[in-house]
Amino acid sequence: MFELCNEIDVCENMTTEIELKYLLPGTDDKNDHLADKITAMLTAKNISFERSQNQLTNDYFDTEHLALRKMDFGLRIRTKNQQYEQTIKTAGKVVGCLHQRPEYNIDIVEKQLNLSLFPIKIWPKNTNVEKLEKNLQVIFSTDFSRQTWLIYQGENIIELALDKGIICTKLNEPTQTINELEIELVSGDEQALFVLAKQLMAVVTMTPGKLSKAARGYALYHDRTNIT
Repeated sequence: MFELCNEIDVCENMTTEIELKYLLPGTDDKNDHLADKITAMLTAKNISFERSQNQLTNDYFDTEHLALRKMDFGLRIRTKNQQYEQTIKTAGKVVGCLHQRPEYNIDIVEKQLNLSLFPIKIWPKNTNVEKLEKNLQVIFSTDFSRQTWLIYQGENIIELALDKGIICTKLNEPTQTINELEIELVSGDEQALFVLAKQLMAVVTMTPGKLSKAARGYALYHDRTNIT
């Protein structure tokens, strides 16, 4: 088991995710080509950036009857470079393709959930967190390659991510494709996201995406289980 974090330490791990999501054409599977076009555009506009690439695997947890979904919570463990991060996203809002959600990120030493690492105040009143944890299971997973540009524009820092991969519920079952761009505000003015999106539209064919990967995963799970 992990050591408990005190409330001050945990709250420092809370951020508000603010990002734009865009879908790429289903036939456009040349992400390396797209990445080069994006890099060339940023370079031509003298925009400072750092580029990297990683493979990300995310397991999303809920109970059989989707107790977390009913709270409008999303819970996952992310694996990146053999390191693990436990994340919970609480209720947020989506306006067009702009997504805003509070989230708590905790580094963990093994791939094992520990809900006690999150602040107790995030849970709805009378939630039995210990009982909830015992009933959690992986209900779907995502596995995708992420090419990232960490962009510096004046007072604004933006993470641009190009993701390609799959969403699946179980092995050997049908999957959904991930082929999308995310433009996330690290710090600064959220209007900078829309400025960058307009610049990208000059070189990339993309359409607003209203559903997160998690929302699409839940839809896939619903289709497989007929949960109501």
